[in-house]
Amino acid sequence: MPSTDRISPLHATDVPWRYHDLAKSRVRIHEPPAPGEVCLWLVPSEFRFASASNIGNWLTPAERKRARLHPNSALGRRFGVARATLRLVLSHMLDCEPDEVGVGDEPGERIVVAHPLAEGAIHADVAYSGIWIVIAVASARIGLGLTVETTGVRDAVAKKLMWDEAARIGRTRAAHGEAGDDASLQDWYALTLPMPGEICGVLVTEQPVASVQAFGWEKPFEAEDSRAAS
Repeated sequence: MPSTDRISPLHATDVPWRYHDLAKSRVRIHEPPAPGEVCLWLVPSEFRFASASNIGNWLTPAERKRARLHPNSALGRRFGVARATLRLVLSHMLDCEPDEVGVGDEPGERIVVAHPLAEGAIHADVAYSGIWIVIAVASARIGLGLTVETTGVRDAVAKKLMWDEAARIGRTRAAHGEAGDDASLQDWYALTLPMPGEICGVLVTEQPVASVQAFGWEKPFEAEDSRAAS
């Protein structure tokens, strides 16, 4: 198991966040993230902009089949909403239609974004917890890690263990499945996400985060959640 020794924690309150109302903003960012910028969405699985017709039009045949044949219909619906929302936000960045955005799946749940108009790399990751979908887009490699407290213990030690596990998951996803020794050769940065309920969320990136565009998060942060890595 990779260690988190080379991960530098970043608290949510250490980075400037710009908040956007999810319903009013229609999730729009009109250009790809700048270096050091991260765009984040916290979306419920019943997100109204990802309607049944949109899911049908914006997903590939393979993605529609994956959603339809999932053993758990609710999780299949969640996948469809997440993939449709990802294409929606990327289409605004690339000034194209959602179904024109190429989104591929590679081993380790890695998501690859492709579009002929994209200048430079666009990295994306999607993670799930219960009804919640978290989407992250940046110009650097990123990985999302979500964990949930199941024991009901809310002391500092338990929170730190949750944070460490979320950071480990995020780094594994950001490193695209590299072996632990190879992944540990580089420094990573981990931004604590203020998640609802008992969820601990961490975004791991290969570059320091200078600013965040946040859709769906309430302001202000709960100090308790934003200091989970203390």
